[in-house]
Amino acid sequence: MFINVLRINRFMTTSPSVVASDADARLDLIEQEFEAIKQRYRAKLGADDVAYIRGLRRKSRICEVLGRGLLWISPGPLTFALGVGFVWLHRNLEAIEIGHNVLHGQYDYFPEIPQFHSHNFKWKAPVDEEGWRREHNGQHHVYTNVYEKDPDLNHGLLRTNDLTPWQPSHRYQVPLYLFGVYPTMLYRFNGQNLGFAQEYRAQAFPTGNQGYALVDTEGATQQQLQQRHRRSIGRVLFKEYLLFPALAALTGYSALKVALGNMLADAINNYWIAFTIQATHFTEPLQPEQALQHKGRWYLSQLDSSVNFKGSRRMSILWGHLNYQIEHHLFPDIPSRHYPDMAKEVKAVCARYNIPYKCNPGWGKAIRNFVGVMWKYSFPPARSGSQGGAHHA
Repeated sequence: MFINVLRINRFMTTSPSVVASDADARLDLIEQEFEAIKQRYRAKLGADDVAYIRGLRRKSRICEVLGRGLLWISPGPLTFALGVGFVWLHRNLEAIEIGHNVLHGQYDYFPEIPQFHSHNFKWKAPVDEEGWRREHNGQHHVYTNVYEKDPDLNHGLLRTNDLTPWQPSHRYQVPLYLFGVYPTMLYRFNGQNLGFAQEYRAQAFPTGNQGYALVDTEGATQQQLQQRHRRSIGRVLFKEYLLFPALAALTGYSALKVALGNMLADAINNYWIAFTIQATHFTEPLQPEQALQHKGRWYLSQLDSSVNFKGSRRMSILWGHLNYQIEHHLFPDIPSRHYPDMAKEVKAVCARYNIPYKCNPGWGKAIRNFVGVMWKYSFPPARSGSQGGAHHA
């Protein structure tokens, strides 16, 4: 570390031509720093991580039993509200701290828990696992914020930069997303991951998919994709809005009350996850495709494309540790429970290399910032925008 500091000081005190010639050496140092962090935490993985994910599943099941039981037999509004809360806790843990992180391969290291390996896992969410892995792991986490390469940059019909051609429908994107898309966000992931959104844009927008990244569906037919979509959402709709209401009715309780409670828990969960994900994917500036040409530059592009927000360790579980979006983008296959500790080391590296580390003071501020970006790009640009680039190296 002392040698690295000396080399940084040399970059800061030599002539511009020497600094320019040493750019690759600086990137090499940055790569070494972040690779070292990753390897240190990989070496720490063990029984505690296995116990953590098993414990989460156990807590999720307890919440489900409590929540569904209270909704089933609740005599009044207080027990009904508690039932909704426990069902939401179950749905949220399964969707974001368990499902999202497991499908990143964070627990593929442990042969004793094959049910939590990414290619075996069945998500308790209305999302096709294979499509999500291909779009999210294979494209978003590789081409983060790269124009027309990152499908999550402009999720669905969303416009978040000046390069994406403006359409009249973008004028309404703030209310459309806040009151139409976000209440059912999880049910809409397949539209992105299985390519349905790009099919719609190709027909609805005069410029088609210009400005939007195309997802790779690996040659699957529309019929096959639709079948996968129906299967993934059908398993959730059947359980939440048919099975449990029917069981309540058969035992003399209100099917409507159970269905309503499940619907409220569902909507809260969709809003919670939508705001968590969107508020931590800071959409400015765009990144150049050259960011992929050097691992050190790629690490910088992840720092430039992400923003954290502060929160307690306990609340971080409910956010799937995505309030540490920077660490998640840098180290997506390290179990998320390590992100709070990794953040300290990442911040130290950023301080040594004079790299901005973006962190909002709280979730509310992060949400306001993202909604501000949505509002800003709801309107046509006054003049042509220019593609932003990573400004560190």
